[in-house]
Amino acid sequence: MRGSRILLDVLHDEGVRHVFGNPGTTELPLIAELSRSAGPAYVLGLQESVVVAMADGYAQASGRPAMVNLHAMAGLGNAIGNLTNARVQGTPLVVTAGQADQRHLVADPLLAGDLTGLAAPVSKWTHEVRRTEDLGVVMRRAFRDAASAPTGPVFVSLPVDVLETEIPDPDATAVRTVSELDRAPHGAPVTRLADLLLETDPARLAIVASDDVATEHAVEELVAVAEALGVRVYGSSLHANTVFPTGHPLWAGAFGLSADEIRATLTGYDRVLVLGGRAFMAYNYSPGPLVPPEVEILQIALDPHELGRTAPVRLGLAGHLRTTLQDLQQVLAKRGDPARAREATTELGKAHRAARDAAEAHALSTYSQVPTAPAAAVHAVLRALPPDIIVVDESMTCDDHVRAFHRADRPGRYYTARGSGLGWGMPAALGVSLARGNHPVLCLVGDGSAMYSPQALWTAAREQLPVLFVVVNNNQYLMLKNSLRHRFPQHPDGGFVGMDIDRPAIDFVALARSMGVHAERVERATDIAEAARAAWDSRGPRLLELPIAAP
Repeated sequence: MRGSRILLDVLHDEGVRHVFGNPGTTELPLIAELSRSAGPAYVLGLQESVVVAMADGYAQASGRPAMVNLHAMAGLGNAIGNLTNARVQGTPLVVTAGQADQRHLVADPLLAGDLTGLAAPVSKWTHEVRRTEDLGVVMRRAFRDAASAPTGPVFVSLPVDVLETEIPDPDATAVRTVSELDRAPHGAPVTRLADLLLETDPARLAIVASDDVATEHAVEELVAVAEALGVRVYGSSLHANTVFPTGHPLWAGAFGLSADEIRATLTGYDRVLVLGGRAFMAYNYSPGPLVPPEVEILQIALDPHELGRTAPVRLGLAGHLRTTLQDLQQVLAKRGDPARAREATTELGKAHRAARDAAEAHALSTYSQVPTAPAAAVHAVLRALPPDIIVVDESMTCDDHVRAFHRADRPGRYYTARGSGLGWGMPAALGVSLARGNHPVLCLVGDGSAMYSPQALWTAAREQLPVLFVVVNNNQYLMLKNSLRHRFPQHPDGGFVGMDIDRPAIDFVALARSMGVHAERVERATDIAEAARAAWDSRGPRLLELPIAAP
């Protein structure tokens, strides 16, 4: 049996339905094997970073490791940006790249190099297969490691001779390394935690939910605990999934991206229960601690390394979030004060509704502006489409409006890139759609972000995926401009280099049409709803370009 056939057998055993790739000469043995097989389906991307983001969206939406096949050193290099996003997010990916034939590596052949060294900073584990006899064991280990907590991408270098070599007895490589794997979630003891929560005034207690709440399927349990306590729930900085129903009266929104913003939000609380890791994440530097010294942190995390990683913790519990929160809710139900919790929830609900109403009123008041106001553009799109749609968000300067108006009331309805590397959103939307059986997806993307991965449009057309791409176009890198204005207020406005992408202006309608995607430009907010509904109802790939104002 050839090495390429052993690899395909592993993919079949692991239930892989799609291989996301961009092939080269070192990948041809696998391409030949896939061409002779009934599956998995090969999803072609025209650039390696796009390929990785498609697989990332697929893995997040399916909950299973996705398979990526790249081409040699250059292809892996192109993919590093979105592998960075996958590493930060903890997306389970099995990434392979073809290596040159080992018999002439000493001569430094074209496109060869230290693939595992290049992949190491963005991978949980890396390995280069040296013998065809080892291929089955290595690939099964890769799938197991990618899916094991904490999840994340793994990388395997596949020399072309390993895939082409035939071995006489492949049975040894075909045996599963683990016949049965117990992944039963184990909780942490909650008695002491319940004591600390119940002795705290609900008005001075809060919960912070990281993306781990979504990945460990603990949203429902978090809702029960929050309601039993009657306390606000915040999302961690740049949380990338639905960690708490956004329409719930206890939802308080996400943290900002600086130490002073996070500290200001936490001021006034005595204790804060943090669920998962990396809950407090800053971008631009600001002096001072992330957490006010007077605030006590209580934390639950599956990975013990995340306990107290960036802030002192009064009580840290290592355990699976869903199981631990189930146990905690049972204790709170017996010992808590339901009447007090309901009263607190009612009062917080009034503030929640007032904030929602104010955001709606502001957006509606801007509908007459031309170019369209960002709030009006996002509001018009989301109000025109069904309320339970799946949103992939890389709208950058509009993302606050997306979070405000999108009703993400259960997991799997909102995705963004916590790693913040640009070029993730458009291809990730394709992966999400594929994982959900070609389900319709709305992808909101900024003009700058769209130009990192426009090749995704071609794959959308090739696979006929029902993704509506909405490009909010302000012809500039507005987030960078605003940051420069803040940091260098003395500099004359308009004098910064490298901030504008308007000369020449990018014609996104022509770009989309050149790749087989129907597209339309909509100038006024009052026309957006009709265009969005028509595009959504078409059930095919579509693009709307919305010129927006730059506040």
